[in-house]
Amino acid sequence: MSTIYIIRHGQASFGADNYDCLSELGRRQSLITGDHFADLGISFDAAYCGTMARQQDTAKAVLSRLPQPPELQVSADFNEYDSGPTIKALLPAMIQENPAMAQAAPKMLEDRRAFQMVYEGAMTRWVSGEYDTGEAETWASFLERSGRALDRIMSDNGRGKTVAMFSSGGPISAVMRRALNLEDQTALRLTWMIKNASVSSFFYNDQDLALSSFNSATHLELLGEPGLITYR
Repeated sequence: MSTIYIIRHGQASFGADNYDCLSELGRRQSLITGDHFADLGISFDAAYCGTMARQQDTAKAVLSRLPQPPELQVSADFNEYDSGPTIKALLPAMIQENPAMAQAAPKMLEDRRAFQMVYEGAMTRWVSGEYDTGEAETWASFLERSGRALDRIMSDNGRGKTVAMFSSGGPISAVMRRALNLEDQTALRLTWMIKNASVSSFFYNDQDLALSSFNSATHLELLGEPGLITYR
């Protein structure tokens, strides 16, 4: 059996002009995660991440704390889904059904309740597959892309390997969906509870993918600072 550790990126810059950038807290979370792996004596035979800055910067910070880090392999297949075009395409119909969405949408970046209202509503529609507009990546295409990324890891790394994958909540939920045969809406809800810099792990061989742990942030919790636990 081999093991894949999937690490979600550290806290990004919610509400800033460029979300795809680790906050200072996000950088600290990433370094703590790297120290955690080093303290456990875990080394990686290979490491992968998406092209997003928050994913790459998390990966580099974690790997910098390891004695002999592998070369980081970067591919867009590991990227998060792009919710912006999806929300933009689905919002007019959402406002027709619920006029309160019109007031919430402009406040998304400054009001977390407004963000959650619009974001969850749009993503629930997106996953259903019933509202595809042709203006954004579909849920089915996202699952195919995420599956391709996972298949690459499993194909490139045979038995007895330990692999790190640095990604985001969506791809982690897609792997959970595959490992546990989850329904689509259940997999989507998992996305919203995955902590920044959390670690999930999976065993795999030629035939099977099995969950070992999910959304662990013990390495952050042990420091006794509640502010280290974030979700965005």
